[in-house]
Amino acid sequence: MKIAYILRGIPGSGKSTLAKILAGESGKIHFVDSYFYVDGEYRFDGTKLAEYHMRSLVAFCNSLGEGGYPAVICDNVNSKLEHCRPYIEAARKAGYLVAIVMLPHPRPEIAVARSTHGVPLATIERLLAEWEY
Repeated sequence: MKIAYILRGIPGSGKSTLAKILAGESGKIHFVDSYFYVDGEYRFDGTKLAEYHMRSLVAFCNSLGEGGYPAVICDNVNSKLEHCRPYIEAARKAGYLVAIVMLPHPRPEIAVARSTHGVPLATIERLLAEWEY
């Protein structure tokens, strides 16, 4: 059975850790943050966010199209339900079962401490305030 996992969670909630577990040795993980690495260093540039989201979706779709992955994972914040829709539609079209996994929200200060990309407290608080269930 082929499964597409759409992960939802604030930075520091454990999405990437879970993605690695779900992918195992033969799954494929896609996440927008991967595009912000320059020479091995993470450099966030908000002006590139829309472009990188599109690149991540295209890469996700390409992995689905290859069909050889038992698990294809979207490891993004996905705070709005509309963010999930293109991934869901692509996965269903490719014949994958879709599992949307929303991780529990840690307290904001814990999320800041866990975030591997230095997401500021104000951003995490904004994401929590605007979160769609």
